[in-house]
Amino acid sequence: MKRLHLGAFASIALLCFSAGAWADSVSEVFTCKLEEGKTLADAQAVNKKWLAWMKANVNEKISSAAATAVVGDSEGFLYVDTYPDLATWAAGKAKLETDEGKAVESGFEDVMNCSGNRLWALHATE
Repeated sequence: MKRLHLGAFASIALLCFSAGAWADSVSEVFTCKLEEGKTLADAQAVNKKWLAWMKANVNEKISSAAATAVVGDSEGFLYVDTYPDLATWAAGKAKLETDEGKAVESGFEDVMNCSGNRLWALHATE
């Protein structure tokens, strides 16, 4: 449970430092571990292809970042994919169900194992 809280805190902290207006944004946060022999650079290379495809096929305003622990358990990491709104997130999920989308996502399996994810609504403080 402590790990979950640390992950949630890290996710929220990362989101707070990201650029952009957040009034209607949503972020999907994945909890991941690298496969044996793989590096974060390997994961980032796969994610870079995924992000370019999502921006080209869904919405230019989608962003993605890897979050690593500075203090505490450093075995895993988080991926934070941020969408301008819930409709864009849903459109992205639909596109990923196509053959081309599945091909883009297939590279993740060789590099990392993501055990869970959460979808967060972001509420700007004014």
